[in-house]
Amino acid sequence: MKTIILIHGLRGTHHGLLSIAKAIPKQYKVLTPDLPGSGVRAELTDKTIDGYTEWLHAYVRGLKLEQKPYIVGHSMGSIIVSRYLEKYPNDTQAKAVLMSPIFRSPLSQKASNFTFVLLNGFLHLMPQTARRRLLASKGVSFCISHYLTRDKAKQAQIDQLHYRYGGRFSSSRSLIADIKISMREQTIIPSKKRIRLIIGEKDQLTSLALARRNAKEHNIKIDIIPNSGHLINYEQPQRVAELIVRAIV
Repeated sequence: MKTIILIHGLRGTHHGLLSIAKAIPKQYKVLTPDLPGSGVRAELTDKTIDGYTEWLHAYVRGLKLEQKPYIVGHSMGSIIVSRYLEKYPNDTQAKAVLMSPIFRSPLSQKASNFTFVLLNGFLHLMPQTARRRLLASKGVSFCISHYLTRDKAKQAQIDQLHYRYGGRFSSSRSLIADIKISMREQTIIPSKKRIRLIIGEKDQLTSLALARRNAKEHNIKIDIIPNSGHLINYEQPQRVAELIVRAIV
C-alpha cells in the first residue's frame, strides 16, 4: 500500500489535516504525525529548522515501510518538508507536495524579521505563565483564524477548530521557536524532487507572484485554489485531497 505523510504547520496539530486525510482514497495509507512540541509529542532539544529536518528523517526511517512514502507539507510544514527533501532526497518518493508554501520578497522578508524581533521582545517581557496563557488563548486563535480565512461561510467552523487545537503546544518557548522558523525561513524548491505546489488564490502569508515565478523557474506545476486563503486545509479539504492524489499518481 502507498503511504502519504501529511506534515502540519504553525500552532497546529495533526487535527488540522484530518479532513484532507479522510478525503484521500482508502487505497492510500495516510499518516498525520504531530510535530515535536505539538499535540502529544515531546519538544525537540534543537528546535530549529535543522532540528526538524533531522527529526523528520528519523521519523520516516523509523516507519520501516516496504515502499518509500510520499510526503506533503502545509505552511510551516512546507518549510520543514522542503528542507528535509533537499537534505534527504532518498527517504521518500520522487514526487512531493508543498501546500500553502511560504515565499516572500526580500523587502517582505526584512519586514517579517523585524516583526519577529518586536513580537519576541514583547512576549519575553511577560511572565512565563501569562505568556503561555496568551499564546493559547481564544483571542489569539480568533485573530489568526479570521486573518487567514477567506471562505467566510466556514468561518465559525474554522474558529472552533482553532479554539480546540490551537493551544496544544508544549510550552511558550516551543511555540516561539516555531514562530521564529515561520517568520525567518521560507519554503525552498528541493533540487532532486518533482514538486507540486498547492496554494490559495488569496493566501495572506505568501506571494502568489513569487510562487508562480518559482514554478516557472523550476519547471514545476502549481495548483491555485480560487477564493481560498492560507487555510486551504480547512477551506477546501476535498479539493486539496484530489490535487494531492493527482500530483503523486
